[in-house]
Amino acid sequence: MNTETKQEIIGIVMCHGENDYGYWGGFSLTEEEEEQIYEILMRHDTEGCSIRGTRNDIANEIRE
Repeated sequence: MNTETKQEIIGIVMCHGENDYGYWGGFSLTEEEEEQIYEILMRHDTEGCSIRGTRNDIANEIRE
């Protein structure tokens, strides 16, 4: 996990089909659950893509 700043998983974006997305938020994960998710993501860190920025940056990237 990144030690620079506190990271927190606050939501998950899911693709259900062509141009059909869902956002799942408003839940709380335990520290252990977050660590498990980060562990899974790090095993795939060279696949796909990701973006980091403001909320608007993320929304604009998904919009494209």
